[in-house]
Amino acid sequence: MRKKILICGGGTGGHLYPAMAIIEYIKDNYPLCELFFIGSDKGLGKELIPAFNINYKNIKSSGLILSGNIFRKFLNIVKFLYWFTSGFFQSLKIVLRFKPDIILGMGGYICAPVLAAGIFNFKKIALHEQNYIPGRLNKLFSRFSKYIFISFEDTARYFKVKKGRVVFTGNPLRKAIRQSGKIKSEFKKWGLEEGRFTVVAFGGSLGAEKINNTVMDLYNHFRNKDEIQILLICGSRFYGKLVGSKNKFFKSRDKLVLNIFPYIHEMQEIYRISDLIISRAGANTVSELIEYNIPSILVPYPDAVANHQFYNAVFLAKRGKAILIEDRDLDSGKIAEVIESLMRDNHKKYKNMKNIEIKDRYINSAQIITSKLMEN
Repeated sequence: MRKKILICGGGTGGHLYPAMAIIEYIKDNYPLCELFFIGSDKGLGKELIPAFNINYKNIKSSGLILSGNIFRKFLNIVKFLYWFTSGFFQSLKIVLRFKPDIILGMGGYICAPVLAAGIFNFKKIALHEQNYIPGRLNKLFSRFSKYIFISFEDTARYFKVKKGRVVFTGNPLRKAIRQSGKIKSEFKKWGLEEGRFTVVAFGGSLGAEKINNTVMDLYNHFRNKDEIQILLICGSRFYGKLVGSKNKFFKSRDKLVLNIFPYIHEMQEIYRISDLIISRAGANTVSELIEYNIPSILVPYPDAVANHQFYNAVFLAKRGKAILIEDRDLDSGKIAEVIESLMRDNHKKYKNMKNIEIKDRYINSAQIITSKLMEN
């Protein structure tokens, strides 16, 4: 099928990884389809997308931030309008030259000028919303969209559009992540011991200082426990300081295993050996926890737009698959208490959480989205 699809998305993993999953699926199943990706000049896009060998262009963009005093608000509005106008004309040039059959917006400020250029040129547009609570941009453009793809079924109520335009698809996961049943459990590679209860903690690609410090403080709670081990993925900016801290309080007679890594690309391997995850509640993380069927302690990022991470976490917590702890309440004593309760009575509470399956686990989101994009 000789379709032309233009995809746009912001520079964070939350927008890029689902876009990559869709690109993978299209390239594998529709080799004649021509793809073009417009990304932000900031973030991971310029590192990740070119590897797919598709048409690619960076455009500078700016979000509309209305916090601060009147003077700062005015400057932010001027900045937004300037970069929106610049991005609109760059996008319009690409749309006129590439002539896409449909434009798919994956979220992020960069989508505003691209989608606007598509609408101006009478192109069909579609949106994908990764989070439980949709962002302002997707709400705005939803009225012009042929399809709005959603990751959570309940998200449909936030879009006031005609029936049939909102399609529940789940959140697309890359092939490397979706191969959960084919990945070997390798503990030695990460300095861990098979047979221990394995707790993995991370705070996104940049790391989360509060999660890092809380997990480090767990060392004193579990120093003499040989049935537990902790792997902390802390983010490059915190790595040196945390390793230094560990070297100061570590004693050779300690029984706990605590290993620290700045960043791990092979998260599919880490998920495969994890018994419990401690993390923020970004949409991709929630989707990956569902895919790997891992119980979790979720600490939503408190400054997320519209507090969307809180609602992502609530989705799993309501189903008994996660324990939600708000950032302001996070401390090592509370985390240690939760872990001990899960391990008590031969891991009875933990096994109950593990046995709960989320029905979204087996959805092939990229396939559903692609089939809709190919319809007309």
